[in-house]
This record gives sequence, structure tokens and C-alpha cells, in this order.
Amino acid sequence: MSETNSVYAAYSGNTHLFGGNGPYVEEMYENYLANPGSVPDSWREYFDALQHVPAVDGSNAKDVPHLPVINAFAERAKAGGTKVVMASENVEMGRKRTAVQQLIAAYRNVGQRWADLDPLKRTERPNIPDLDPAFYGFTDADQETVFDTSNTFFRQKQHVFARVAQCLARNLLRHFGGRVHVHHRAS
Repeated sequence: MSETNSVYAAYSGNTHLFGGNGPYVEEMYENYLANPGSVPDSWREYFDALQHVPAVDGSNAKDVPHLPVINAFAERAKAGGTKVVMASENVEMGRKRTAVQQLIAAYRNVGQRWADLDPLKRTERPNIPDLDPAFYGFTDADQETVFDTSNTFFRQKQHVFARVAQCLARNLLRHFGGRVHVHHRAS
């Protein structure tokens, strides 16, 4: 019974912040950030308490009004002239970095369909083009190219492409599941 009461108390303690009230609360908070004296005392006390909560990144940075930032982006969009800035002059290398991540994602997402699950070899493996490095434009010339693998399951932050492809394929070439051994007894 006390657990139900505590859930209800937690819900009723902040339910006014959500649902149809969301835009109203956001507007009140924007007004508070611009001028704390422009909101009623009860809201000012509530928003003052929020200022003592650490930011998402753990810092003590104070929140700033969002409306001027939103308006600045809107004005930039109206002005046009948006430019695409390349992080690297070598466009092909950037494409290949993305392709390595796509190949790793393909093995994660559809690799199980190509895994060796049939030790008796009664069915053929399906052809899954997404698991072939050539599908992403890789050639033999890319085998010794080093790629960043820091945001993947690889332990090292960088690997040559040949190692990446080898690790991905090796994990699916292994047999999965158990093996059954039948022993015959002489009667």
C-alpha cells in the first residue's frame, strides 16, 4: 500500500509539468530565464531550485533562454547561403570511413542470417550482398588502409581493413549451437 502511495505522490508532485501544460511551463521558463521577476513567486521558487541541479554534462553551467537561439537559427535559414564543410579534402576516404561503419552495422543487423547454423549442411546459406565488402566499394587496394574502430566492439581504436573484414567474417563462420554425439552400445 505504501508503494502505491509513493508512486502516486511522485506522479502528483510533477504531473502539472507534462501533457497539455508543457508549452505553458516552457513559456514560463523562457520568461524566467529572460527575467526572473516576470513570473509568479511560486514558479520563480520552482525555477530557482532547478538552477542548483547540475547540467547533463555534470557541469554547473546555467541554462540560457532558448528563444534567442531558436530565432538565430531561423534567421540563418531564411538568409540562405548554407555551405557544406568537408572535414577532409579526400572525399573518397570519408566515404570509405562511413562504409566501414556500415559494413560493421550490416554484420550486426543481418549477419545472423548468414551464420553457420547448419552443421549438417542441409541448406545453403543465403546470399546477403550487405555482408560483402565489395558492396561498399572496397577492393584489394583497401586491405591495408587503417580505419577508426573506436566506437565498435573491436578492442583497439584502429585496425587495417583486412583485419576488420576478417574478424567480422570469422565470427559468422564458426559453428553455433551444440553438437550431438550418439554412442551405440553393443548388445
